[in-house]
Amino acid sequence: MRRRRGAFVLATLGVAGGLLAQAPPAGAHPLGNFTVNVYTGLRVQPDRLDIDLVVDMAEIPTFQARRAIDTDGDGQVTDAEGGAYATSACSEAAGRVDVSVGGGSRPVRPGSGQVTFPPGTAGLDTLRLTCALAVDIGELREDRALVVRNRNYEDRVGWREMAAVGDRATLVASDVGPRSISERLVAYPDDLLQSPPDQRAATLRARPGGPAAPRSFGPEAPILRSTPRGVDRATRSFTELVGRQQLTPALGLAGMLLSVLLGAVHALAPGHGKTVMAAYLVGRRGSLRQAALIGVTVTAAHTTGVLVLGLVLSASTSLAPERIYPWLGLTSGLMLVAIGAGLLRGALRRRSATHSQGALVLVGAAHGHGHGHSHDHHDHHGHGHGHGDGDGHGHGHGELGPEEEPLARRNLVALGLAGGMVPSPSALVVLLGAIALDRAWYGVALVVGYGLGMAATLTGAGLLLVRFRGAIDRRRDARRSSGWAVVARTLPVLTAALILGVGALLSIRAAVQL
Repeated sequence: MRRRRGAFVLATLGVAGGLLAQAPPAGAHPLGNFTVNVYTGLRVQPDRLDIDLVVDMAEIPTFQARRAIDTDGDGQVTDAEGGAYATSACSEAAGRVDVSVGGGSRPVRPGSGQVTFPPGTAGLDTLRLTCALAVDIGELREDRALVVRNRNYEDRVGWREMAAVGDRATLVASDVGPRSISERLVAYPDDLLQSPPDQRAATLRARPGGPAAPRSFGPEAPILRSTPRGVDRATRSFTELVGRQQLTPALGLAGMLLSVLLGAVHALAPGHGKTVMAAYLVGRRGSLRQAALIGVTVTAAHTTGVLVLGLVLSASTSLAPERIYPWLGLTSGLMLVAIGAGLLRGALRRRSATHSQGALVLVGAAHGHGHGHSHDHHDHHGHGHGHGDGDGHGHGHGELGPEEEPLARRNLVALGLAGGMVPSPSALVVLLGAIALDRAWYGVALVVGYGLGMAATLTGAGLLLVRFRGAIDRRRDARRSSGWAVVARTLPVLTAALILGVGALLSIRAAVQL
């Protein structure tokens, strides 16, 4: 029977892998699904300044923007709707570009605009807006200073790049380069994806005379996307499932299996949810039931966060999701700081009490109090035993280790909530893609499967951690060595400090992003 079950599982996974191998390569945005990226190209002429403004939106902001562009709500953007949006968007963009010539402000005139929707991942599109803007700067007769500041999409995270050239004018000074390093936001350099440029202003000094520059900033180059590998490739395949035109039962089953698998892999990746669970279970002699409670709570918080945020974004055209994540991270970090501080305070207090009790026992022994019997108890349930002797002396034993007072259930739930509060962007993209394709039910099913995979991994990890802590206690009791006893007494303090430290780091990192 076991062999048949194993063969069935392997066959099912093989079918899933074969179906996914046929999926076309996903075109997810290289800078992440939340970003809005802006390029500003400047061409200085003897009497005017031309501005080439390009906006490249990733999948999630495009999902929100399409609701405003698709004015008739039929799910398709016609040429008329796209043209009306480009005209309006370029006019608004011109108002957010500040130009100063020789210390005086100059108005920016909007020109032609164009919007296209390159395909992204999970059946979602990206958005590319190009605007031709112009500024009259007067005739150049001598060196003149120009300052340009682009204030478009300042509240969104992403790539910010500027470039400047002279056209029959010479730039004698410029704090930006003459060429776009991203080819106008179509080919982002891989080595800058983790630390993208943030150029929002350019200061130039121009003088008349010089070679002519091309009248145009160049034709639209094909958009390049890096090819994912390993887990990233599987994740891209996962997000692409909702974009399939024909969702057959076999493909639907493959998607569910892959969602469970990727959820399990996601739970193995470095993250504070796993860290705090490990710290508690090892340091506080946690049980399998407590491990399961923390794991399920982390998963429930994560899945609920994805579903709620997806519904909010599907109903909003202006909410910036990347601004929500730092607040969630800050809340999670502060919760862990509070829990870790409480654990550390309690562990230090109980350790101090244990040392004091040991000192009293040593003092009693030094006074020569004898007893007519000897015994040895090992109690792991936090109980103390009192005995009296014939001389009227009493003593206690059955040492209460500082790790033997478990957290209340509400604190375990708080640990799980703090660990799973920040939803996965990949799962969020899957849900939004399903909503955009009128397959919300399938998106919800994939997100739930993702959560089930997380729960299975976290619970399994919890079981291993509980056994690891049990092994430490057995060695301490069997070997009677002071070394293992010190390890057992120190673990609650160290793990509480770890939870506190993780919470502090998360809080600081989130606060910087606000």
